[in-house]
Formats: sequence, C-alpha cells, structure tokens
Amino acid sequence: MALLTRSLVLASGSPYRARILREHGVEFTVQVSDVDEDLHPKDRPEPFVRSLAARKAMAVAARVPKGALVLAADTMCVMAGELVGKPADHADARRIIARACAIGLQSVISGVCVVDTEDMTTVSFAETSLVEMKPASLDEIDAYVATGEPMGKCGALCIESGAGFVKSWRGSFANVMGLPIERLLPLLLKLDVRAQYR
Repeated sequence: MALLTRSLVLASGSPYRARILREHGVEFTVQVSDVDEDLHPKDRPEPFVRSLAARKAMAVAARVPKGALVLAADTMCVMAGELVGKPADHADARRIIARACAIGLQSVISGVCVVDTEDMTTVSFAETSLVEMKPASLDEIDAYVATGEPMGKCGALCIESGAGFVKSWRGSFANVMGLPIERLLPLLLKLDVRAQYR
C-alpha cells in the first residue's frame, strides 16, 4: 500500500533524494527542473536555498497534472560564512575539500519546498546540520577527487563515500544527504490528508 494517496513528483535528479524517499516508503515520479542555480556573492544561505527550492518546485508544478504534490530541495554548504555549492571541475573540488578540512566545521543547509498543484499553494522550510571535518593530506584529497565522487555534490563531498574526511556530524544525517526526511514526511502526510477533506 502506498504511503501517500496523491501522486508525488520529485523535482530533482538526485539519486540520494530518491533513495531517501524510497527507503521511507514514498512512491514518486521524477521531473527535473531546469532552474539556474548560480550563486551570487551577497546571497544569504537559508533564504537562497529556500528560494531556489521554491523556484524548482514551481517550474515543475506548472507542467504536471492538477492535484499532484511537487517536491523540490536544494542543499548548500556554508564554510566560514561563505555559501558553497557544487564544484565546477576537479581542481575546484580539490580546493573546496582542502578548505573544508582546514576550517573543520561546516554547515549543511537544505531548503525544501512542496507545491500543492490543486491550488498552487506552497510550503517551505530550511534545515541545518553540522559536519566536522578531519585534517587531510593532498594525496588523500586527490585520491578521492579521482573517483569522481565529489562532482555534483554540495561542498564536493558525499558523507558516505567521503566518510574518511568526516570526524562527526550533528543534526539530520538525511539532511546532509540532501533531504531532511524527518521534517518532510510529516508535511507530506499532512498535505495528503488535507486533500481528502476538501
């Protein structure tokens, strides 16, 4: 039996977000948005990820059947006050990981937005987790970058494949992976139930 009675569309091509939803019994389809994710120097972390998630969700909501729920999320890292996204290339990945290991502590912030296409209302929130990094040698960083794992990852690191760089984490592990399911699931269930009493 499906957890939700309504159809859910995930506006993301992230295999990690898809895996988290599947592990919690949520059925969904995928439609990736084509929203620009460029950072700007004055962007503040939480408003930026919430805004980007909302833009992704609305872009997809405009092209799915009425009545579906559309879910979008965006995850960024904050290192010493600087918002850090995905690496542009392998050299950028090396730079990002080396900086993270030198700084030690970084925040991982996910913005989440759900659009109810029945009336196009939106609900959004942001979740923050902390990741403490270990010192690492350039050889260790180069070996990890050579695997290709950092590419397409916020902060150039997957907390699973890059576990050797991580000393500890605090908060939602799922959030570090890109989808804070602990807060998302009750929201999806609430929206699903609400539809039954319209």
